[in-house]
Amino acid sequence: MKPFKPQEFFATRWTWEDERCQRRIVRMMEGFGRPLGDVQVVDESDLDGIIRRKNWLDVWQRQGTVAGTRDPDMVFNSFRWYGADELKALHERVPILQEGKGFASSLLHALFGYPTFHHFEDGNRKRRVRDDCCWALHDLHTGWGCFHKCEYCPRGRVATIMLDIEEWLERVDGLLEANPWQKVIRFDTETDCLVLEPEYGACVDLVNHFARKDDRYIILFSKSDNVDFLLDLDHRGHTIMLWTLSTPTVSRAIEVDTATTEQRVEAARKCQAAGYPVRFKFKPIVPIRNWREEATRTLEMLFEAVEPDNLSMEMLFFSSVDELTSMFDMSLFEPDFVQMMREHEAAGGMADPYKVIPPDFRVEVYEYYAREVQRLSPQTPLSLCAESHAVWQKMVPLLGQTPGNFVCNCGPACIPYLKSGTIAYAEDFKPFVDTTHPSTPPA
Repeated sequence: MKPFKPQEFFATRWTWEDERCQRRIVRMMEGFGRPLGDVQVVDESDLDGIIRRKNWLDVWQRQGTVAGTRDPDMVFNSFRWYGADELKALHERVPILQEGKGFASSLLHALFGYPTFHHFEDGNRKRRVRDDCCWALHDLHTGWGCFHKCEYCPRGRVATIMLDIEEWLERVDGLLEANPWQKVIRFDTETDCLVLEPEYGACVDLVNHFARKDDRYIILFSKSDNVDFLLDLDHRGHTIMLWTLSTPTVSRAIEVDTATTEQRVEAARKCQAAGYPVRFKFKPIVPIRNWREEATRTLEMLFEAVEPDNLSMEMLFFSSVDELTSMFDMSLFEPDFVQMMREHEAAGGMADPYKVIPPDFRVEVYEYYAREVQRLSPQTPLSLCAESHAVWQKMVPLLGQTPGNFVCNCGPACIPYLKSGTIAYAEDFKPFVDTTHPSTPPA
């Protein structure tokens, strides 16, 4: 486990009274270096007061805007697996569940033992409503809130993790059985899945579980270098390691308490040597001063150490220029970038909250990365993540992939070592590997 120091430890009563969950709590408290007596066992009726005392309702903030950011509180928890009637009754007796917005809503439901163990992203909605060239997919979750302190991320102040992994895995199997089209599934986008291992045990259980499956693959998604516990596992190639990778200055100055760029690359080298497919998502690309030189340095470092299965790119987003300037030390940025964003915002160009940087500048950044990838490793598939149709079309000549047929990091059909030109999709944008046609037309 990485050396984090939560402010307070809590365990819900229903979790504490489960023997398997309690054994996990014991292991994790030993990992934190704290006595078991520091854990406060709480009932459902206690949670409202704790949430308000600790101000967890206000977690939907970028961590860079919060003064004195510290390690989050830790809540040991477990799924209660409520049905529709039980969930309705929970909402009636716990009105605070209606007060959370954005991530805070998911967090509140998790604190009361009723988060969703997965979420579905509708490819039709993404492509036709949000103008995102992305596939339909399910993601898996057991944690909400992160110990890293990336200044652009609203996942701080508290973390809760579900400890009933055995029953959760049964539900995962049911989800996969009901969705045979999804061959690859990601864990976990609401927290960093590696930082509490091996004491938590969820990642080891997932690696061992998916190693027994014929045609299904799990993605472990992280900014951490805590991988040594994985290296001797018999994963049989069914676990894919995926890192978000920033440039060195960003990893140190903005992605606080994460592994540095160099440490993530070294972790990937270890995992590749142990037979794991490794992938990277340049997400978010933060256009600080000298971003070109930093991108070149990062890519050269990456390709000297590993042969990535594929790469993806996505730009930083934020709600306003005021939020941008309150998140970061603005001496990291060129004044021209900030002025460009002020003019873009004044012209109404930030209407899409996920694509706030002007499209021409996004293309400029993507083109630089793409040319450097071509120079260093032209055979490596490179894609855009959650980008618009217009930007994708401008990038097709450099990427050699189209918005309707691309290999990416977390695509639900993107099994390991898949090459470009082999993806097709149904009308609902549930993709599959097309072994009969080398390519499909653009969307």
